[in-house]
Amino acid sequence: MEFAASRRWTLFDPDIWKFFFKPGEVVEVRMPKVNGKSPAWGGAYVRGTVSGFFDDHGAFCKAIKLADQSNHAGIYFTLQKIDPRLLARSFNRLKLSEVTTSDRDCLAYRWVPVDLDPIRPSGIPSSNSELQAALELRDTVAGWIVEHFKFPPPIRAVSGNGGHLLFRLPDLPVTEENREFIRNLLEDLARRFNNGRVQIDTTVHNPARIWKVYGTTARKGDAIPTGTNREARPFRTSYIDNLGGLGQ
Repeated sequence: MEFAASRRWTLFDPDIWKFFFKPGEVVEVRMPKVNGKSPAWGGAYVRGTVSGFFDDHGAFCKAIKLADQSNHAGIYFTLQKIDPRLLARSFNRLKLSEVTTSDRDCLAYRWVPVDLDPIRPSGIPSSNSELQAALELRDTVAGWIVEHFKFPPPIRAVSGNGGHLLFRLPDLPVTEENREFIRNLLEDLARRFNNGRVQIDTTVHNPARIWKVYGTTARKGDAIPTGTNREARPFRTSYIDNLGGLGQ
């Protein structure tokens, strides 16, 4: 299948879903710090972490689109390959949960994730200039990794407040050696490329790490409009803007 060179892709697109999950595989969707009601989890009032496990793309899309209409601190998914038996924890639905995916539930590394976040006070959206700085550094880092590690061109994405890179792996087993490889790569990138405006998150090396669901809204703090002597800090929808080698 051919993909347009410039478009905003999300996980709601079944062709994009297939890049992340093979038939029969399971993904956890997680929403931390929920405080309220939503038809996405049956209309009940919940306070805590909402989670669900999905092997059905239609159910995944329905639940997340409903959930994204609620007040939330972010909607995330398990990026690496996880044990499909976890589906029995919450079968294609979201619910209040105290049990989420752990590192021991992960079967393989499928991606090297790179998260580039503008430096700003915690709990607030990025400004447009801060986001632009993150995306410029994202593209610089992408080129350096492709050149030095000979990885295929990565997926490039906008998290809502910063930039993402995803480098596809050939399903590496979850071993301490592979975990250390990803940890060391991220720490090396941070040493090389962190600057006064953008930093690379070095904590995303563990296999159970959750990742922003592309197509959902980043809501940190309050959205701020442009004003006198004030930059706008809007809520933004996350999306993939370049499929890299997968789109060829």
